[in-house]
Amino acid sequence: MVCRKPGLTVEEQITSIVDRLFDYAPMIGDVAAELDRIDGMPGAAIMQVVRVFEHPAAKAEELSHPVDVPAKPLEQPSLLGWHLNARTLTFLQLTRAELDVDEYGY
Repeated sequence: MVCRKPGLTVEEQITSIVDRLFDYAPMIGDVAAELDRIDGMPGAAIMQVVRVFEHPAAKAEELSHPVDVPAKPLEQPSLLGWHLNARTLTFLQLTRAELDVDEYGY
């Protein structure tokens, strides 16, 4: 599943996945356990979050009228730092999934 909506926190991205798949978590866990058994090693299930932070001025270069670009970037909530709630931890446990969060800056 892919989420390309900009400006979401890690919690918001993960919650959108957990909300869609929570009812299927035990079945996903059964498949992951079977794959682990077949492969002989754990790690079949991974929830991977990849976030790329663009330079705030990157879009300004694409505008035909740079005068329209504000002098300072608009205030927005911090996208750095995150936590996992109990429901998400339960989902990860039921699905036997590892969590991998990669963040890349500009």
